[in-house]
Amino acid sequence: MKRNAFTLIELLVVIAIIAILAAILFPVFAQAKIAGKKAVSISNQKQYLTAVMIYMPDYDDNTPIIQYNNTYRVDQGDRAIGQIVNVYMKNMDIHADPNSPVQRQERITRDLTDPSTLPAQWRQLQTEFNLAIKSDYGYNTQYFGPMGYNCGTPPLNFKGHSIPHTQVTDQARTLMFINSIWDRSGNTVVGGGNWGLDMPCRLYAGGRDSLPPLPNCAGRWWWGGWRPGTQLWNEFGGAWPYHAGQAVTGFSDGHVKVMRLSAVAAGCDVRAGWSGQIFDASQYIWDLE
Repeated sequence: MKRNAFTLIELLVVIAIIAILAAILFPVFAQAKIAGKKAVSISNQKQYLTAVMIYMPDYDDNTPIIQYNNTYRVDQGDRAIGQIVNVYMKNMDIHADPNSPVQRQERITRDLTDPSTLPAQWRQLQTEFNLAIKSDYGYNTQYFGPMGYNCGTPPLNFKGHSIPHTQVTDQARTLMFINSIWDRSGNTVVGGGNWGLDMPCRLYAGGRDSLPPLPNCAGRWWWGGWRPGTQLWNEFGGAWPYHAGQAVTGFSDGHVKVMRLSAVAAGCDVRAGWSGQIFDASQYIWDLE
């Protein structure tokens, strides 16, 4: 009986065609995956930002404070911003950027009080607190939720502040949130994100302070500003480009967009520890003016 079969040449042609199609399609699939993760991150940031937008009218149009008392323990009354506004979104999982390699358990337990060590009634609240602290969407803290020390009488070591949202002159160009990291090992993110971060510059040209005052406080807490050219977690003040050199940002009017870190620092002569100045206030997107 005669048998039909492919010749060697025919098989090689088919293999070559498959290889060519794979070479064409695999990058397309990879790009689609990248775009999909970016879309999820934008959605996460939008949900978080929308919760803040809903929160403010309920509190006399004041921004959320970043944290209650700095004890990092819910059984001692502490709460963090992502937890404070969670009543409006009811989803703590949106605090993880899909491009972060950090797993949920590491976010909950690394460097923070392990909820499993607390009495049962506090465990869920502590878990939510830790996820809020490790949010991959960091708050523009120094302008929207500044932290004072030695405030009032008797002096408090930590006091979170809010500001009237109406104090923001141009809300559509004032950054409120940006992708962030907790720590890093080289270019690998460690621990998760950071619920708050520092801006790149503090002083305007001429020395005028861009930060809102903290009445009755001896000073303000900060994370050391930006540390450009280092391998430190705060090389960019805590901000991090999870998306091919870009970060997802949220603005004071509620819109979200993806930006390169160079664009985020526009108008600022970035130097270590806020030693540079804001040379073009019209381009600087962190301040309230």
